[in-house]
Amino acid sequence: MGVDLEIEVTFQSDKLLLSGTLIVPENDIPPPCVILIHGSGAQDRDGNISGFNTQIFKYIAEDLAQRGIASFRYDKRGCGQSKGNFKIAGLSEMVDDACAAVDFINNQTSQIDPNKIYVLGHSEGAVLAPEIAARRKQLAGIVMLCASLRSFEEDGIKNAEVLNRDLDNMSGLKGKLARFFFYTQDPLKTMTTLRKKVEKTNAKRMWVSFTRVSTKFYRETFNYDVKSFLKDNRHPILAIGGQKDFQCHPDDTLLILDLSSSPTEAYVIEGMDHTLRYQQEAPSILSYAASCSAPILKEVHDRIYIWLSDQETNKLSRTEPATSSIYMLS
Repeated sequence: MGVDLEIEVTFQSDKLLLSGTLIVPENDIPPPCVILIHGSGAQDRDGNISGFNTQIFKYIAEDLAQRGIASFRYDKRGCGQSKGNFKIAGLSEMVDDACAAVDFINNQTSQIDPNKIYVLGHSEGAVLAPEIAARRKQLAGIVMLCASLRSFEEDGIKNAEVLNRDLDNMSGLKGKLARFFFYTQDPLKTMTTLRKKVEKTNAKRMWVSFTRVSTKFYRETFNYDVKSFLKDNRHPILAIGGQKDFQCHPDDTLLILDLSSSPTEAYVIEGMDHTLRYQQEAPSILSYAASCSAPILKEVHDRIYIWLSDQETNKLSRTEPATSSIYMLS
């Protein structure tokens, strides 16, 4: 099935013009549409961030189009072609922008079926998806890829420990320099100190390590409770985690089943890392560059399509109990 329309569009959120790409596959009737919500950091519409060209959303959008499903992805505010200032934005602005994207797609009735709009979030986007669904109840369902249900402190400590491990394994002058700049002597103390610093300051931006970051983002992230939104969620959920994802623990993916009262499917893909690629070695941030040169695992594409097809054919009703599965890489 060929792509009929790939449109560069702008839409408004909080008086800002955000820029995105709407892909509408050739179809006799308006197709369903999946809106893609980014992970953390200054990401463009394809899921790329400085230093890491993951292309996650580009690949997902292209696969959906080949299967007859529309998609919409956009640059975060202040990133790519979108207006605004990402450097002072918080999670609340990310949710506002996602809701504005839903409203925009909901109005494209000549091209999209407004009763078949889904939100797919990766990492931070997956964490925010239940809140977006709570604010936009017309959504047909949500997809959560590599979601963390843990506190920001706990994730920060875990990620620092993994990075320390990798830094210890680096040799020569490069290793010494990397350890000097990036090694965290006491991850717990570092996160505790950071939280106190965030709570005391009134500045819009603050220094963390060698980077000035949004204080609002850190304040809202420290206090964000995705579990409360999951407990109140009434939308069908597909959750997919990676067995080798050190950033968002795969156990959290299965925990979504216990928290959600809506029909939920959860899968952990063996060998998959946070970038949705197969990782043969121990996962690490240092391995991401090599991972991103490989395609997204076919199991991810297939599982998303099967779940969307189930929603469209009413195979999964809202009265069925939540189910759990472990989807093993063959």
